[in-house]
Amino acid sequence: MLIFNPFDYVNRKDIKKRVEKVIRKKSQLSNEEISRLMIRKKSRWCAVAGALTALPGAIPVLGTLVAIIAGTLLDITAMGFFITEMILEVAAAYNRDLDKEGTSREAVWVLVSSVGAGAASKGLTGMTARRLSGQAFNHLIEEALLALGIRASQRSILRIIPVIGMFIAGAVNLYTCKKVGDYVIKYYSENAYLDKWDGETIDVDAYARGE
Repeated sequence: MLIFNPFDYVNRKDIKKRVEKVIRKKSQLSNEEISRLMIRKKSRWCAVAGALTALPGAIPVLGTLVAIIAGTLLDITAMGFFITEMILEVAAAYNRDLDKEGTSREAVWVLVSSVGAGAASKGLTGMTARRLSGQAFNHLIEEALLALGIRASQRSILRIIPVIGMFIAGAVNLYTCKKVGDYVIKYYSENAYLDKWDGETIDVDAYARGE
């Protein structure tokens, strides 16, 4: 069951305005250079999220438990939100229409692919993903967040180190966001928008059950 879907919380109108504002101010820059600016800013936000969610680790015993459990969950949520915004910002920089449902569906596939979620490793291709809907498509988002969660849990023990843990968590988030950003730029620079993302969809119940 998908508890948090970052695509439900991002404000596409605000994203469009932000990107358009940057394009107006930096009209001499290419799509990639505009995207790099957006990624740099989001990477800083991801770093801040990592540092703040590790802050309770400075408190002995109780703070340690909070830092590992609650901190990791909050970190995953923040990272999921900021990376989702970043993907849509890059999509807008590459002239995707954020009002189209297909653009969001494509962005979900980019998210899944960029974080190395299980869907990609199991052989689910973008062509198949274009036809998923409902529960099956939510399952894709779950897998992407799970992949982020695995990365976060791998560094959870670092959160219990007072002060130093904050800097390590922030640095790892910064690196992760930048690496995802590199993939996102590569995808949008090499792939034109396909109308098939707006086409008829089907529910693939077997995939939704993980079969």
